[in-house]
Amino acid sequence: MATHEQFDVSLPGGRRLRVRRSAGKGRPLVLLHGLLDDCAGWEQLMERTTHPAVAIDLPGFGGSSLPHLPRIVSFAADIDHALRELGVEHAVLVGHSLGGAVAAAVAERSPSIDALVLLAPAGFGSIRLADFVMLPGVSTVTKAALPLGLINPLVVTTAYTTLVANGRLPSRDLVARLRRRAFRSGPGTVMAVEAIVAAGREPRRRMAFDGPVSVLWGERDALVPVSHARRVQHAFPQARVTVWDEMGHHPQRERPEALERYLAQILWRSRPRKAGHTAAPAPAAVSSRLRRAA
Repeated sequence: MATHEQFDVSLPGGRRLRVRRSAGKGRPLVLLHGLLDDCAGWEQLMERTTHPAVAIDLPGFGGSSLPHLPRIVSFAADIDHALRELGVEHAVLVGHSLGGAVAAAVAERSPSIDALVLLAPAGFGSIRLADFVMLPGVSTVTKAALPLGLINPLVVTTAYTTLVANGRLPSRDLVARLRRRAFRSGPGTVMAVEAIVAAGREPRRRMAFDGPVSVLWGERDALVPVSHARRVQHAFPQARVTVWDEMGHHPQRERPEALERYLAQILWRSRPRKAGHTAAPAPAAVSSRLRRAA
């Protein structure tokens, strides 16, 4: 069983990021969670992998301070700062949902990222629920009503099984964590949703990262449509897209064993990137594959 340590990394302006780290051998995994989650959501994966792992509470979630601005680049700047403070020189960066949008932006600016793994990443197109939350007046109501929803196990269970995990019930620890921080989640959630909506509306462009990019989606993802994979491949022409049948939005909860094997293969295949190599590769490198999870 991996030994975890938890601590804070200082950010400019007196802010902080909460980090959970586990020991291991080889290159580390850096793990960025999705909306309404925190670094504890990676605990199963951190227990399974033999590699070192660094899980970070995104700005505005868990024990981390709010970002300066409700934009993905602001989230990414804080993560990049934390990686430098932690002395991470070579790593495979994994981002889920909101964390996927942030991970893509971190990969553009951080020389320490050797390979990028995006799990149903947000920020590559319109998400109906996020767009609704950002309607005039709705964000204010959301900020006020969110604590009442998160503290109610029935509401959490219904939302999770319907929108996230394709009928799978949330774990007890997830429900407990959501309830515990229910009355602190509003500001960070609204800022994150605004950042996701803004990113989804940005013009399509190639992202300046030339390392390997692996993208994993669930066929039955009801939150971030699998059709967004086309925009991911435009941003990262080298991306290898895999779609797992009968899976929703949350692979680390729905298929933890298969996800650990998937990441282990990526860690084995990827090599350290040379300093200064960040240009986007040619479109000919595009590869898309449909694969059923083991």
